[in-house]
Amino acid sequence: MTTWNKIKLNPDSPFYLFLILLVGLIVRLFTFSQVFEPGRIVFLEADPYYHMWRVFSYIESFPETFFFDSFINYPYGVVVGWPPLFDQIIALISLIAGLGKPGIHLVETIGAFIPVISGIFSIISVYYITKEIFNERIAIYSSLLLAVMPAHAQISFLGFTDHHIAEVLISVLAYLFFIRSLKNDSYRFSILSGIMIGLSFLTWIGAPIFIGIILSYIVIQFVLDKKLNVNSNYLLKTGTISFLIAFVTIIFFYLWTPWQKDIQAGTLSYFQPVFVFLCALTVLFLGIISRIMKDQKWFLFPSIILVMFASFFLILVFSLPSFYDNLLTGIGYLLRDAPVLKQIVEAQPLFYTYDGFFLGWQFFSNPVWYSFAFSFYFAIIGLFLLLYYHRTGIDKGRLFLVIWTLIVLVLALFQRRFTYTLAVNVAILSGFFIDKITFNMSNIYNSRALNLKSGHIALFILMVLCIPNLVLAYSMAQSPPKPSDDWYDSLIWLRENTPDPGNPPQYGIMTWWDYGNWILYISKRPVVANNFQIGGDEAARFFIEPDEALANKIMDMRKARYVVVDRRMGLNKFMQNGHPVLKGTFMTILSFADKNFETYLDKYNLPNDNYFQTMYARMHVFDGNGLNNYRMIYESKEAYYNLLDKPTGNIKIFEYVKGAKITGKASSNGTAFISGKIITNQERIFDYLQEAKADEKGYFEFTVPYSTVSSYETRLLKNYYLRYDNSSISINISENDVLNGNIIKVNL
Repeated sequence: MTTWNKIKLNPDSPFYLFLILLVGLIVRLFTFSQVFEPGRIVFLEADPYYHMWRVFSYIESFPETFFFDSFINYPYGVVVGWPPLFDQIIALISLIAGLGKPGIHLVETIGAFIPVISGIFSIISVYYITKEIFNERIAIYSSLLLAVMPAHAQISFLGFTDHHIAEVLISVLAYLFFIRSLKNDSYRFSILSGIMIGLSFLTWIGAPIFIGIILSYIVIQFVLDKKLNVNSNYLLKTGTISFLIAFVTIIFFYLWTPWQKDIQAGTLSYFQPVFVFLCALTVLFLGIISRIMKDQKWFLFPSIILVMFASFFLILVFSLPSFYDNLLTGIGYLLRDAPVLKQIVEAQPLFYTYDGFFLGWQFFSNPVWYSFAFSFYFAIIGLFLLLYYHRTGIDKGRLFLVIWTLIVLVLALFQRRFTYTLAVNVAILSGFFIDKITFNMSNIYNSRALNLKSGHIALFILMVLCIPNLVLAYSMAQSPPKPSDDWYDSLIWLRENTPDPGNPPQYGIMTWWDYGNWILYISKRPVVANNFQIGGDEAARFFIEPDEALANKIMDMRKARYVVVDRRMGLNKFMQNGHPVLKGTFMTILSFADKNFETYLDKYNLPNDNYFQTMYARMHVFDGNGLNNYRMIYESKEAYYNLLDKPTGNIKIFEYVKGAKITGKASSNGTAFISGKIITNQERIFDYLQEAKADEKGYFEFTVPYSTVSSYETRLLKNYYLRYDNSSISINISENDVLNGNIIKVNL
């Protein structure tokens, strides 16, 4: 009888792979209707908008690139840590396709399809690396699982133009060539691995983790070879060549693109080539020590390695303290040590929901399920099976897989964002599990004369794994995070109805950082805070500030002219299990401002006066009523009922103005009132009202932000109406008075 292990797929494997790639393509095009909307291309989430912002900038100056961006963290600007290769590739393809002058639609279309193409190539690369580690049958299983896995589909959906899928593709290729080099003792594959390692540094600032995986494997393999008395020259050659080629690749790139001339792990600098070169030296030292100790007991070798690494870190501390500090900072960031990460959803631990760390009763409502469905648990079993079957010895490729899996699993446990990296390992190990369980089950059934074919068992298990993944991927694609029609229309309005900021820009937009990249790309306006969270602390202080004068100081310091707020930034009441529950970004805003959330709630756990006195609430809940220097100039079409059960717009834009000063004299110690009716661009009418206490001499003063005649659709309906005691007067305020802070004197 032919055993399952002897079954060959070679004649049909290209056909199977073609079908898998077709399935993968269809899954990644699930978002087509979400991206290609009438008259525009909408990218998913927030970071793709900054990538596309850079793509257009690179097209204008290709092949030159920039790292400093004056349009974010306005007015200071910031050095952007993202390496430029991903955006340069999109820019280059666009220039070629557009014959040097690509149009906006062409560039956006190419940008939208790049993740899909990268996703398909990553499926192919997983097929080949799995085939290299195991066999062609497991490669088919694994590539099919990856094709439908939500964690991988999410980063390669049409329109998700982010560098994450490039990280996966390049890292898997680096590992594939590295493993082939180990097995074939080939210079060619060592060189290819080195090039891929170098390109990974030019794609993602966290790429040292990729080289850390390879270095960890090399160290462990050196020890195992020593124990088995195996010559490790292949390790010495492969590791040294790969790292040195990576070093050369980075240096070559540095010859024609900007980089920081100091040591910084958070951007391209001396850190990356120094890190790679030190890794090459480490491999060289390991090889030398291995040869010196060839006649010594094997267990002395790991002790010497520990001493070597301890000495190495001591040397770093004293000779290159900045490199050592940046190394620790980078590791801490990956392990969620940075305080800012605690406020970001994707940086939360994998086994965590808003209700805390989940257990069995939350099986279908947790990040693990939405990323992998059942595949995660099959992969964990597969990992244990792999270790069990190789408990007496393991080959190079499978040892590499184990080390690779354990490291990315730790990363994903600390930050769920790394599930996209773990997806490759989950697919491979699930494929291995299917292969082993299928073989064992077929033997059991055949021994009982049930004649159940192995292929039927494999097909059944694949369906159990693939169907939930497909359902989850489709569900993700139908409601992806992206600018709603309401947001998109609002940002187009902002671009078309505010002055061109110029370059360098002359003013900025104050908003919460969640929306910074959208405003940057769609509105073409500089922002105080964007999705890098830079500027988020001052944006938070502005929105929770109860004193308008202090809020104005933040606006002046940041040279901001407009404020954009939406419903989600505040506290919103929802019913959950029959009880009111507060949700909203305001809690995150308070955390950024280092404020206690409880101080903004009353004894019934509802917003109190502290909340309603914040600049955010005064703008969004009360429409800017009573503010001296902020006037609403736009509200979006989408309406909802706010905490006061009043219909209002979702998104509101305010202009920061000097305001016209109205002064007058009446009886001492009285109270003057000024009011007006405001009509918004959605034809909603609300009251604007201020009151002022006269001093002992009877003098009073108002500062009002609306003019009687305005170019904005949101405007004052009629003149202001000023009342003092039994006297009243109608006041006409010009736009020039509001913009220049002119003084208007009135007599009652």
